[in-house]
Amino acid sequence: MNNPFEFFGLESDATLKALNTRYEALKKEFQENRFQPGEAGEQAARNLGLLDTYYQEACDFIKKRDAASSGEDVYLEIEKCIKDGNLGIAQNKLDEISARTGEWHYLQSIVYYKQNWFLESKKQLEFAMSMEPDNVKYRDSYEKLTKIMASKTVSPEDLRSKESSTQGRPVQNGVPTCTGNCCCDLCLANYCCNCASSCMHC
Repeated sequence: MNNPFEFFGLESDATLKALNTRYEALKKEFQENRFQPGEAGEQAARNLGLLDTYYQEACDFIKKRDAASSGEDVYLEIEKCIKDGNLGIAQNKLDEISARTGEWHYLQSIVYYKQNWFLESKKQLEFAMSMEPDNVKYRDSYEKLTKIMASKTVSPEDLRSKESSTQGRPVQNGVPTCTGNCCCDLCLANYCCNCASSCMHC
């Protein structure tokens, strides 16, 4: 089947939510019908075997389609810059984006975090969560940051805003450590590795 959406009875412009709903419905249907006698049961068993393959194909198509239409490919470039330690480049790319989505605020929070601007990072995560309240990635990152800020590894200086405590401080590239503390750096590594999330089944 060249078009995996046909398997689900959907059009190629379907949303990921619609695909997930249809996937769950068909999975339940095929699991029940595979025990029927004769051809009906055999067909249901074959369909169950194909279900995950077609789902993955459709899911990948939706992700690429949505990324191309929303400019999220730029976000992928920014994520790579952050992971490579090129914070200045990442900030420049963020500044060039006019549509401040939840993902924009999330990535901005990471750039601030890596410069020890914890309050600014927290504010950006709050903006991201207000725009997408159900986004697990934003909520988990916010909870991790809150715990780090409440720990003794963060100095009072770093709890001030970047305007008051670091005005004129340039965005640095390739900073070897962010907090000066090994444990906090491990938390940061875990935090930044979660930059990209995937859907439940992908």
